[in-house]
Amino acid sequence: MYKPERLMAFCDGVIAIAITLLVLGLEVPSVHSMTDQQLLAFLEDSLHPLWGYVVSFILVGTYWLQHYVIFHYVDKVDRTFVALNGVFLLCISFVPFPTGLQSSFRDDDLAMVIYAATQAACGASLVWIWWYATRGRRLVRDDVSDSVVKSILWRTSVTPLVSLLALLVLPISQDMSRLMFLVIPIAQFSHREQEPGG
Repeated sequence: MYKPERLMAFCDGVIAIAITLLVLGLEVPSVHSMTDQQLLAFLEDSLHPLWGYVVSFILVGTYWLQHYVIFHYVDKVDRTFVALNGVFLLCISFVPFPTGLQSSFRDDDLAMVIYAATQAACGASLVWIWWYATRGRRLVRDDVSDSVVKSILWRTSVTPLVSLLALLVLPISQDMSRLMFLVIPIAQFSHREQEPGG
């Protein structure tokens, strides 16, 4: 068994880099490549990539918060837990690619399928981490109640469920499918935090 502090610091660093890579995917034109009139048209055309950036930024921030909450209750880690965190970081660090893909190919259903699948993988990896940590109370504090375990399990399960619903809605409306991902942070931040033993 190991102390979780270094793992948490490493995870925070990787998530910060993933968020930085999101903004690097936004194109900024050269002052020599277009006129003022062309700049307005460029900005209008950039609304879709900007929307994709904002939504992905919010989602990654939500995953960070869920990960932070999990580590609030974890007081030790083992090699399997470290490996599961590696899977989570793999999914998080991949988010900038499908974000850019669905922004560039905005009318392509396949781009949205890849985006939704990536978000589902991020959420599922958090579910996996929490399930492993709490199974038999192997890695969490002794004062963590069943209600806390179930609460966090529910919150982390929202992402893969919403991602699946977004895929089901995709043939009907791409815009509706994109908007559904905002349910993930709303569900997270509208949920009342429970204390250990509560």
